[in-house]
Amino acid sequence: MRTCPGLVYECFFAFSQRKLKGLLLGSVALTALPLGAWAQEVEKDPMPIETETVTHEQDIVLDPVYVDGKADVLTGGVQLGQEALERINPQDIKDVFRQEPGVAVSSPIAIGQKVYVNGIEDTKLAVDVDGARQVTKTFHHIGTAIIDPELLKAVKVETGVAPADAGPEALGGSISYETKDGRDFLDFDETFGGYGKLTFNSNTGGFSENVALAAQYNNFDVLLYGSNDGGDNYSDGKGHEVPGTKPEMQSGLFKLGYSADNGYRIKLTGDFTKDDGIRPVRPNFGGSSNPSDVPQRVDYERKSVTLSIGDETPTDLWDPRFSISYTDTSLFADIKNTPIGEGIVSDITTINGKASNTFTVGLGKITSGADFYIDWGKGGRENDANYKEEVYDIGVFTQARLSLSDEARVSFGGRFDYNHLEGNEGTTLDNAGLSGNFSGEYDVTPWLMGYAGAGTAWGGVPMTEIGVQNYWSAFGVRWNYDDLAPSRSFNYKAGFVIEEGDFTFDGNVFYTKIDDSHDVSNSNRGTQHDVVSKGINASAKYSFGDGFVRGTYSKTRVRVDGDVPVSTLAYQGILMGDTYGVEAGYSWPDLGLRAGATGEGALENDDTKKNGGNALDSYFVAGLYAEWYPEDIDGLSLRVDVKNLFDKDYVDRANVGYDSSRYTPYSEPGRTFLLAAKYEF
Repeated sequence: MRTCPGLVYECFFAFSQRKLKGLLLGSVALTALPLGAWAQEVEKDPMPIETETVTHEQDIVLDPVYVDGKADVLTGGVQLGQEALERINPQDIKDVFRQEPGVAVSSPIAIGQKVYVNGIEDTKLAVDVDGARQVTKTFHHIGTAIIDPELLKAVKVETGVAPADAGPEALGGSISYETKDGRDFLDFDETFGGYGKLTFNSNTGGFSENVALAAQYNNFDVLLYGSNDGGDNYSDGKGHEVPGTKPEMQSGLFKLGYSADNGYRIKLTGDFTKDDGIRPVRPNFGGSSNPSDVPQRVDYERKSVTLSIGDETPTDLWDPRFSISYTDTSLFADIKNTPIGEGIVSDITTINGKASNTFTVGLGKITSGADFYIDWGKGGRENDANYKEEVYDIGVFTQARLSLSDEARVSFGGRFDYNHLEGNEGTTLDNAGLSGNFSGEYDVTPWLMGYAGAGTAWGGVPMTEIGVQNYWSAFGVRWNYDDLAPSRSFNYKAGFVIEEGDFTFDGNVFYTKIDDSHDVSNSNRGTQHDVVSKGINASAKYSFGDGFVRGTYSKTRVRVDGDVPVSTLAYQGILMGDTYGVEAGYSWPDLGLRAGATGEGALENDDTKKNGGNALDSYFVAGLYAEWYPEDIDGLSLRVDVKNLFDKDYVDRANVGYDSSRYTPYSEPGRTFLLAAKYEF
């Protein structure tokens, strides 16, 4: 007898991918219809699109209302705004997503953290910070989400189905991080402000310092920000010190904005992130069975500059956006205990840009434009880091977000990409492909809305992992480009939203399949895999007065080439299984106080037995937080967070190495008190 979940999957995904591909790619031609045909429906004062759908804690609409950031995510995705981020008080990207179903982050140390969306590694997603494309292929043991979350203004995650304007290579969706600028710290009539923050970590015995200075004069605004993390190695739930976990990250951010009298806004952004410390030889693992694998120096650095231009007083037919970014990421890993006896060197430079215009028509908005990126990489052995590879991509896209009636809304679009690769031994490859997507939502009743989406994304051929390009060349290992082919994904999602009084619920089933997913760490570039992820995500929230209770659940099943994925396989997906989260919070505005409790956990998973390993144990970890704004000291806030309240010894489900006899996964920090004082002026 069939199980209910199996029947749901089979019924929902039964139609063929070939038919879907033809349907979705046809949307490219549809969205390219002459704008004059749409413009006939434009009214002088068009009615606003209804905003009744809910995703997590914010109203989500298909109508993109934004100035510097990207459009709101489609229903079923993840969107975190300023209020949620302040409540979370994240110390790293792992904290940002702890309570979000379908999103997991590996490693308790920043330099090893990778984001998994529905079990798919974020190297298969389009990821940007303030519009700057993130290329994270320095070394497969280095994280892909090394970001200081202190100044985050918004986080937007498209899970699976992504719109055409999300960018190229959005095989499993997209992630967009947006940071604050000077105007976010100042009222209209203020010229200077900012804050200073000091946080003490009882587990590491160290302090983290954050300082932000903002100013505005006439039409200019500026922001300067810097942070520094300090302390010693943390201890796990058994009281054991975990080597290589000493906080060493420093970051900085500079933003200069100019708002012209005619409505145009120009913004220059520069950011810097550095982590230089003693880490495990492979920083995403907690340890190794090899006695010679002692912690060594790992030096990671990223620098980025972005120029963006937009119109804050757009008209129906003129709402332009333009951005261009330069990012350089470098890595030195001093792993001299290998037979080569040399460290790994990697340097990646990327330039990406985007130009678009959004047209407001009678039914909604249509965004059309073009984007590009150029990735250069150079690296290899410390004394012979001269291997190179280059990839560039040029894309054009159109995405329509329309309200067909008071009850029905749709978003659909397509893009065309041309991809060119130049290999390290003169190999050149040219490829081109189409991507398409369609999503719709319908208000069945005033309190029930259903939604569904499908898309196919063309992934092209990405750049190799630069750090290992010629590392083993002393033993005759050379890069081979035979049988290298572009990848393509197929994404499906369907669910419903309930909004009744103070209760909201969002649940969906999803399916992602990536054909010919690249293993860019393999010397044979033609090594590719078929990756499948399917499951369920759900979130429910009940609000009462100044409080709320929220619960989340995710069931994710990932397979690589039909088998349970091993955690040591990079650039693909990771076994997740059943995970859940709970949170409750309450505020006392008259007292300037808010407090809450959190919990996260995972159920036992025995899929690892199929690879000859042991089952993964279940766990539940609780936390508390409280924040006070003293009435007598304007601008001061005092906060305490208690993480891992019951001092649980556990390995987070996203931490890798749990199924390897050679490596040991990181155990998470034991009971930790964070004491923070912040003064805003």
